[in-house]
Amino acid sequence: MGAEQQVVYEVTEAEAGRPNVSADTPALLPFSADRLRAWGLRSALARANGGLFSSVGFWSMVDQGMVSAGNFLTTILLARSLLPAEYGVYALLFGLILMMNGFHSAFIWYGMSLLGASKSEAEIRPLAGGSLVLTAGLAILLGTAVGTTAVFFHRTSLGPWLLLALLFWQLQETTRRALMCRLRFRDALWGDALSYLGQTAWIAFLFFAHRLTIVSAFGVMAATSAGAALLQAVQLRLTWPDFRGAFRLIPRFWNTGRWALLVSAAQAFIGQALLWFLAFAGTAEVAGFQSALNLLRATNPVMFGIGSVLLPTVAAQPGKPEAGLYAARRYGLLGALVLLPYFAVLFLFPRLTLHLFYGAGSPYAGLGLELRMLVLGSALGYVAYILGSYYYGLSKSYIVLRSQLVAVAFTVIAGLVLVMKEGVLGAAVAYVLTFAAQTAVLVWFLRCRAPSPMVEHLGVGGGERLDGEGN
Repeated sequence: MGAEQQVVYEVTEAEAGRPNVSADTPALLPFSADRLRAWGLRSALARANGGLFSSVGFWSMVDQGMVSAGNFLTTILLARSLLPAEYGVYALLFGLILMMNGFHSAFIWYGMSLLGASKSEAEIRPLAGGSLVLTAGLAILLGTAVGTTAVFFHRTSLGPWLLLALLFWQLQETTRRALMCRLRFRDALWGDALSYLGQTAWIAFLFFAHRLTIVSAFGVMAATSAGAALLQAVQLRLTWPDFRGAFRLIPRFWNTGRWALLVSAAQAFIGQALLWFLAFAGTAEVAGFQSALNLLRATNPVMFGIGSVLLPTVAAQPGKPEAGLYAARRYGLLGALVLLPYFAVLFLFPRLTLHLFYGAGSPYAGLGLELRMLVLGSALGYVAYILGSYYYGLSKSYIVLRSQLVAVAFTVIAGLVLVMKEGVLGAAVAYVLTFAAQTAVLVWFLRCRAPSPMVEHLGVGGGERLDGEGN
């Protein structure tokens, strides 16, 4: 076990008993000690340097911040450059790529993250190599499906670029996740900078040169992802023998990821359904909803940064759900403190924020109420994400699946009706209801009595053993 990884796990185990903090511990925020203790924040904040703000947590946040900043700036530049109808097409196709990435994450990197959490550097290499082989085969199938969809928009020339963008993106995601298995977030930073900041710089050059199109955007994604994947493969010190044995990983990945795969399918439907409901009214409606949703992507560094630390922390403590839950609450509350100011600005000054990012004359400048609804939905989505990461760490992804299925029902029923009546505003309200339903289900499972070990072992009621080996 590496030094960085051991620090995180030792801190977590020490905190599992929730030791008291003396009254003379200096406060990190201007609140009284009694109030912080009542919120469950005092001990977490007093030991923040042992959590997200340790060396591991810090570089995780930096990496995720850089990734999200690159994606955020790219989407803003595209929204400002393309006509609404064009940007709507881009949003739909890019959303399909994200959906396929969800399938890849469920089947490959979720299992790789769980299996690699306790492996040495030497053991990670064949796991990463085999995962890359499986990723390449899966990406070709998924990329072909996405490329075929471009025909419906009369954009046949986009097909090859969509395939290449998805292929190299998933390969790079596999290499970066392999580094993160060993909590090597600082090492992953260089490849991610090449992929995401390099992508933004290239897109910005095309934007100012008035040469930015949908085709060039996906071409840039493919090129920068390919370069980053190669760099991170070198960092992993992969050799040709490491790529053998890929097929032996399939049953292990299936055992750990089969529920997560269903979760991804449900989540992908939720993410895409509202966009496609809006597409019936025209791709310009899709562009309006996506442009408002883009502003919430600035919260991704906090969400994904916490998830990258929380999931392996919980997974490293099998049989200790109470300790994992305490870690989830601690990290979740710290993240909420970071997100709250940004959410407040968006909610209180939505039109000003839209003017700032898109310009006063933008067709998206009047979506103030829609943005407020999306802020509420994103706040609920953050709670669901934290709880979902906790259950993933326990290999109880079937619980996340059930919450997603309830969310799917709300998306179909509420989304279809509201979108048809209110357009973009209706989609935003449906977004709130969807995440409210999912969060309520996750909290309900949290408060229910856990099934007995024998019930979980036998898989009664859709259970799954804590070690990830299914029935």
